[in-house]
Amino acid sequence: MRVMIHLAVSYLKYYKKQTMTLWIGMILALALLTGMGSLFESGTHTALEQARKDYGDWHYNLRYDENWMKKFEENSDGKGYKLEKTGIEIIRKVLEKPFSIQLVYANDEYLEMIGRKLQEGSYPKKQNEVAMDKQMLLNLGISETLGTTVVLDGKFFILSGILSEAPEQLAKSQNDGSQIFVSKELDYGTNGSFLYLKFAENHKIYRQMEAFCNRFKIQTKNVTINNGIASYVGGGNPTQFLEVIKTGITHKEAGLPYIWGKLNETGALAEHVVLMVFAVFGAFIIYSLFQISVVKRMAQYSMMQTLGMSESQNRRLLEIELGIVTLSAYPIGCILGNLTAWVIYRKIGRIFIVQNQMYHSITAEQAKEQAVSNLPKAGAYCVNKMILFWSFLFLILVIWQICTVLMKQMEKQTIHQMMSSNVSKHKNRKIYSLRHQNLTKILTKKFMFGRKETLIGILLSLSLGSVIFLGASYVTENTRENNELTFKADDGLGSDIQLCEQSEQLSDVIPAQKIKEIKKISGIEEVHPVSYLLGELPLENGKLLWTSYFADIAEDESNPPDETLKEKYNGIAVRTGEDSYHLKVNIYGYDDEMIADLKPYLLEGTIDADEMKEKNLVILKTLVDGQGNYDGIDILAGDEIQLKTVKNLSVPEEALKFLGEEEWYQQETLKVSAVVSRPLAKVENFIGDDGETAVDIIMTKEQMEKNFGISDDKTVSISVDKNADTSQISKKLREITADVNQCIVKDYSQQIEAQNLYLAQKMFFYYGISAVLMAISLLHIINSMQYLVLARKREFGILRAMGITDAGFQKMLLREGVRYGVYSALVVSMLYLVVQKILYYFMVHVYRYLHPNAFLSWYVFVGILVINILLCMTVMQKAGRTILKEEIVKELKEA
Repeated sequence: MRVMIHLAVSYLKYYKKQTMTLWIGMILALALLTGMGSLFESGTHTALEQARKDYGDWHYNLRYDENWMKKFEENSDGKGYKLEKTGIEIIRKVLEKPFSIQLVYANDEYLEMIGRKLQEGSYPKKQNEVAMDKQMLLNLGISETLGTTVVLDGKFFILSGILSEAPEQLAKSQNDGSQIFVSKELDYGTNGSFLYLKFAENHKIYRQMEAFCNRFKIQTKNVTINNGIASYVGGGNPTQFLEVIKTGITHKEAGLPYIWGKLNETGALAEHVVLMVFAVFGAFIIYSLFQISVVKRMAQYSMMQTLGMSESQNRRLLEIELGIVTLSAYPIGCILGNLTAWVIYRKIGRIFIVQNQMYHSITAEQAKEQAVSNLPKAGAYCVNKMILFWSFLFLILVIWQICTVLMKQMEKQTIHQMMSSNVSKHKNRKIYSLRHQNLTKILTKKFMFGRKETLIGILLSLSLGSVIFLGASYVTENTRENNELTFKADDGLGSDIQLCEQSEQLSDVIPAQKIKEIKKISGIEEVHPVSYLLGELPLENGKLLWTSYFADIAEDESNPPDETLKEKYNGIAVRTGEDSYHLKVNIYGYDDEMIADLKPYLLEGTIDADEMKEKNLVILKTLVDGQGNYDGIDILAGDEIQLKTVKNLSVPEEALKFLGEEEWYQQETLKVSAVVSRPLAKVENFIGDDGETAVDIIMTKEQMEKNFGISDDKTVSISVDKNADTSQISKKLREITADVNQCIVKDYSQQIEAQNLYLAQKMFFYYGISAVLMAISLLHIINSMQYLVLARKREFGILRAMGITDAGFQKMLLREGVRYGVYSALVVSMLYLVVQKILYYFMVHVYRYLHPNAFLSWYVFVGILVINILLCMTVMQKAGRTILKEEIVKELKEA
């Protein structure tokens, strides 16, 4: 073994350039893999910690049943699980007045688990003491002074402490935000006892929960999971995983988007796919670099076999060589990757925090809530220890596989072939000089295709880096455009400032005179007012196909109708016959610029504001499902619709149910010129408009006035100059609209700024990763192509001895470089077309991008192909100059 190690070290020292290239390639591949793994881990850790704040730091809860509680209190430990915290919540009484309030006793661990921290005073110890949060004090009209008397259900209590508020998402999901805490001594009986459990997170929590239920004979169906954090800590049951797969396969409308969306809720699946791609790419580069080194020494390996070295010893020599390089490259690659990742995370760490990628249609307020400015801070950087471990195992597997492949290649060759470095099984002798052909062209072709495996390796290496770079550019470009379209349509971040009329009366509007005053404010760049009316659209004889979109007619117990909408508007959808329905719709009046801005959302038809005014045409915003289909309503461009509206804005509120007297209403027959997937500015005060389940009719403002007599507006979108002071403009807007009933000003400028910065950082990172991948590829390309030239020294020496000029020699290599570049461009084009189709499918059907481009910008695509060709030409020319510097006699002596 000592001799083998000494021989391996000698090889590595002698072929310093090859060893250094392999070493650097391995370091870069490891740095990329481990650095990305740690960045993903850090983002996930921050998202998990934020989820603990939003949902509470617990995993499961269940009723604290007397049948097993005594056994649990005697000994809570058991096989297969480890409890870290157990919180107990006992509801003593539920008060109905002045609103629903729970009087609750809870232990310290429960308060800690749900984030209820004691801010002032102490937790109740006596029967007449209570503690609550400041919001509860405000709702009850009680002073925040400790010792204040509190009257609850006709009984007097003393305020002993003030707690922090419950996590927002926990309060929403369990409807238990209205709690007042009492002492253990106060006993109204028990309206419900609940046990909250937190297991050790170093093992899958669902397995621990199963073991816990088996220990105390509890049915798992009675256990409630904390969905906010369960997916981060292994809360998913394998049966649920299989159920997701089954549903996606058996239900045609679900398919891959459903499977991916369910399994990628925390972004973990996408991260694993990215890391897998990087790992395979790194393995390919390591194999290609080491293969070139082995091929170069093939004659020496055959000589050692002649002297008695066995195949197993030959394999061991290869393994030792790779092992030595790996042992030195692994720690350096891991340290370099994590140091770089640490710097990146400090600067732009928020781009790695898991965001909800699946939302597509949201309200303006939700857009504001989900803006990047409201993401948590990046938090602490975490080294992903698992990726370090798996990277090392992966390297061992790669070494084993590389040695296996190379040994099989050696076994196919005779010793004579190995010593002559001729990998072909036979020689085809053919005289080319008898024909009138350019001999250098023939030699170029023969040199290139003489080593087909090396040629394929070079082309794939050059192509893979380019394809990944092009794929990243394609995704980044569409992500940027999708963000612009999404936030513009949601009108939460599409305009810097928005004026909103929040009244639910059609007659409450922003007068046209106010719009004229607003346009005069210095610093305002664009003003887009939007007029509004509620209408009803008859869909007779099966024109409404997707009835499940509307709770009023879906007949789905899990999705009950909205009682408020039912009371005010008789619901959104009303069945009038077997396959006939009447649908409430939002009617919008846009200015010409906003009409033109709808073109990116066009599904079919044409959008032309002048033609719409001339022919009284309208635009239909229809239903679009998760697959991008829009055949839920059988109305297409060119069809006519009957639109029912109120005659004037002074009709009784009862008229908005569209069940009143006929003289309250009017009907218009309108022709649809275009169908779009999204509206722009929206009004949400009436039937709501989430951009997805609502159906809208859009026309010009002139048509709104001509058809319905409406000239005033419900909302106004305002864009300001780049250097304008939005706070001052907002102040002036409030002054102008002070006498307008329920008109508010919303300033989204900070969210827009944060969003733009976030996207710029994300693009910078994507392109940075692509550049690293390109650098690793270039390292291999340069090394491989230089070897192709240097390995033919003897042949080139013969050509020079026969009289080929230096210029002719360089021209021959230039021609070979051009061929490599052109062939690689063809491979890049073929591979990229496949990759782009996959990416396009995911953007449309999984992440639901708004109208992504079907192809990358041509200048980027052509630019990469040109760079490839120029690179190949440059490397070949540089290698040729190295050959020309050597003596011909020395070249002829090369084996």
